[in-house]
Amino acid sequence: MIEQSKLALDELIDVLGRAQIEAVLRLSAQGIAGPPHPGKKGGAIGWHGGEEGTVCLKERKLRVRRPRLRKKGQGGEGEVAIPAYETMRQDGKLGSRMLEILLRGVSTRQYGAVLPEMAETVGVSRSSVSREAIEASEEELKRLCERRLEAVNLLVIYLDGVIFGDHHVLVAMGVDEAGKKHVLGLAEGASENQVVAKGLLDDMVRRGVKLDQKYLFVIDGSKALRTAINTVFGAKHPVQRCRHHIAGRDPRLPEGWNVPSRANPYEPGSLGSGVTG
Repeated sequence: MIEQSKLALDELIDVLGRAQIEAVLRLSAQGIAGPPHPGKKGGAIGWHGGEEGTVCLKERKLRVRRPRLRKKGQGGEGEVAIPAYETMRQDGKLGSRMLEILLRGVSTRQYGAVLPEMAETVGVSRSSVSREAIEASEEELKRLCERRLEAVNLLVIYLDGVIFGDHHVLVAMGVDEAGKKHVLGLAEGASENQVVAKGLLDDMVRRGVKLDQKYLFVIDGSKALRTAINTVFGAKHPVQRCRHHIAGRDPRLPEGWNVPSRANPYEPGSLGSGVTG
């Protein structure tokens, strides 16, 4: 369950992080060349399309589309570096800081604070971040993180606390009838916090998760999560939680399936959980 939650959250962070970093790179380029004006003559440095690049967001490498700037009349030798891109490439610690800003903004729904803070981290002045850029960033984050869920036919809902650096994030991930995973929501806080858990579930219902449908909930054993599920969805839903088993191989199981060890109850091919109603 933990790995499933982290993988789903990683995918979401990649999408969110890429969008915000590309916005920061455009702001950094504008600080040198001014806003792009297609078909109009600009200053001595002009926009020249874009190209693929790579930056680090903590441990993960993100492929991003970065702007290209050139000094006019000097061909390829007139290439001008994007300061924010060079800063991120040279200082690996900035990726951790930017991920922290992104997670805090998303999990607390303070979307409008994300772009200015990330930009300032790599040397782009807050004052140069226009209201239009902030509003566009806020709208994009809100669209990705608060999408409606009525059309998603969920069968299973995973709830798990995930740690990213110093941040505890409660993740809700759903699996639909086709086996596709959906990140349903994030909230800053640990799975042991009942207020955080209930707030996350309430938000999922607000965005369209149906109360009259029966789900299998998979949790990490937290009593706070179980209480929050019962409060928001009622006690009719089965809840699966981790159980520790004696390590070893059970001859009754097919080849490749194992009784999980206490150290890793969710190892591949293991039966490390049970269902409680």
